[in-house]
Amino acid sequence: MQDNRCVLRIGPDLMFFTGYQPQNSREEFCDDVPNAGQVVVALDMQETELREMLTEIRIIRDDGTHTRMNGLPFLTDAELASPEVLEPVTITYLPPKKYPTGTLTFEHTFPVKGKFIGIVTVENQHGQKYVSQFPFAVGVPLGKSLALYGLLIAGLLGVVYGLWNYGRKPRSPASPEKPA
Repeated sequence: MQDNRCVLRIGPDLMFFTGYQPQNSREEFCDDVPNAGQVVVALDMQETELREMLTEIRIIRDDGTHTRMNGLPFLTDAELASPEVLEPVTITYLPPKKYPTGTLTFEHTFPVKGKFIGIVTVENQHGQKYVSQFPFAVGVPLGKSLALYGLLIAGLLGVVYGLWNYGRKPRSPASPEKPA
């Protein structure tokens, strides 16, 4: 997020994006898609440089076989260049095209819940390519998220109670005063 906008870093440039599900609500999202069904995605190329580049969009199913970086799926350059790897898992593809207005909008219907990876590739007139990948989930139940937050809060409360209880020292009985 930057200035309350969803940001996608692609090479040295930034692209703003948002997604929403018109059949459910007009509420926008940046990462996981709340429900299976129709999704509308809008990309906004603020940089003039991006508007002059070819932009390609691909969404693939995350089949769990990709390299992981910081716990997230990540395709290597070899995987990105391999049609044998990409084609069987591609669920939507927008071929390279220039968007001189700087706005790219597309729709896709996710028939089922699951994990996916979005891949945005831009190529300048010199053949230099920049790729941005972003894993996301479709239809992750809210209850699962609430359970995770509940466990984190319970753990935090347990730590606070433990520290409070440990910090309490048992009071020793007062010793009787000796007569003088």
